[in-house]
Amino acid sequence: MTSFLSFIAFAYLLFSAQAAEPVRVFLFAGQSNMEGADTDPKLVSDFPPYRTVFEPLEDVRYSYQTGANHKSDGWTGLKPVANNFGPEITFARAFRRQSKAPLALIKDAWGGTTLVNDWAPDGGDEKSKKLYQRFITHVRARLAELEREGLNYRIEGLMWHQGENDMFNAEGKQLYEKNLRNFIANVRKDLSVPKLKVYIGEISTKGVWGMDNRANVTLIRNAQMAVVESDPKAFFVPTSHLSFKVGRPFGLHYHFGTLGQLQHGEAYAKASLPQPVERRKKILMPKAKKVKLIVLGGQRNMEGEEAWLADIKDTPLSTPQAALFQYNLGKVTTSTGWQYLSPVNHLKDFGPELSFGQKMIPKMAKDEVLAIYKFTDSGSQSPDWLPEGSNEPYRDRYQDWITGIKKCRDDLIKQGYQCEISAVFWHCGENDRALNWMADKYADRFETFMNATRKDLDRPYLTWILTEQPMLPASITGDQKLYDLNADLEALDARDSNLKFVKTSDLPHKPVLFGTKGIIALGERMAEAWEGTRLK
Repeated sequence: MTSFLSFIAFAYLLFSAQAAEPVRVFLFAGQSNMEGADTDPKLVSDFPPYRTVFEPLEDVRYSYQTGANHKSDGWTGLKPVANNFGPEITFARAFRRQSKAPLALIKDAWGGTTLVNDWAPDGGDEKSKKLYQRFITHVRARLAELEREGLNYRIEGLMWHQGENDMFNAEGKQLYEKNLRNFIANVRKDLSVPKLKVYIGEISTKGVWGMDNRANVTLIRNAQMAVVESDPKAFFVPTSHLSFKVGRPFGLHYHFGTLGQLQHGEAYAKASLPQPVERRKKILMPKAKKVKLIVLGGQRNMEGEEAWLADIKDTPLSTPQAALFQYNLGKVTTSTGWQYLSPVNHLKDFGPELSFGQKMIPKMAKDEVLAIYKFTDSGSQSPDWLPEGSNEPYRDRYQDWITGIKKCRDDLIKQGYQCEISAVFWHCGENDRALNWMADKYADRFETFMNATRKDLDRPYLTWILTEQPMLPASITGDQKLYDLNADLEALDARDSNLKFVKTSDLPHKPVLFGTKGIIALGERMAEAWEGTRLK
């Protein structure tokens, strides 16, 4: 009788396990930007949207091998490892917001490693770190533990971020497409998941490697895109719009850093998890006869990196304003039509358009309304905005820039408004000034871009207002002498009567980013500059 009851209990437990929702398993692999190099959990409190990311999550298993020395003993709770963390932290939270299903994350990463050697399924050469076999062995061991617990599981996807070191390897960068295909095929075969989804993270163009190794980055990206375009279960994950660490100790870096890694995990979640459709209410177009169309463009600070929506909650800036608004933010977030001027839910930040609009709306005549079109790409450089394009066509922005402005203008005219493109506001390149051999060409490239825009919009005297990106202080640059492109822009201002160069070094700012207070002040300074220009 006892044995019969034991059998019934075992059968019940087995049936319950089989009937339960399967454990969703996600794999994370790659090199330093998957490992989480140059992150610091203590800095997370500086970023309002992420202050709770290390709070425990229910029913989340985590297993890791990072670098040479860090390895979990079976499953553990989700946490930083050796004072670093990667995209798994915010990915797990994004998953939990959508599903109560049990979640398991398996991560294997080692900085400075190559696909041509360290991650090669055949083991690479004698100096290889043999990471492919380490990864497969790691995953199989954790899956076996789930099976021993009587749990069903489903491997949902592999998140892969790697390629920076292959681009410096003469053989690796030429064979990257072939090697990536081979890697994916072997993972699917060795884990018996022939339809495994693979999410390939972009090498960011916002880091120093994306800036001074443009050709190499493009070579790897083209190889990744070739795989994505031919493999229906492979997906490209954009990252160049995400925050990136500043300082080497000056200039740009080659790691996402703390904030970038928090956003990195959300990028994988956006690519791999169902996303809610954001629906905006249809607005009533104003009855005014005239529209003054203002164009805002640039990189990091015009977008509003680290200017947090949480900091303006319950203030007038957080509510819709009586101006029209459209935007294109680095190809990843684009408006679908006119809306009231209000915050965009993009990386939980905002740009100077909000305080600019707040200052300018009351100054509109009774029969006119303000319209703002904002076009930014925070991972771009000056060559990307040239009308003839660059040697890396996928980074080119000029044609999209012109097309977007014309579309806004023509749509307003079609709706019966008298539409005047009144001014273009541009924030001087944060990314170009980190490299002297880019900074010394900035003013010439900007002039070419500005005049081409005037020509293509048939507005030869179109007003441009260029706001200053403050120079890095000596405490940051040390002995490094940075090229002073501000002097070049002041000279351009002197010879172009329709250009106004506006100093902003007195506004609140960190070495590169203005932050919440600085961005609000920047928008107000822009409004003051436009008023001064209009009154001339």
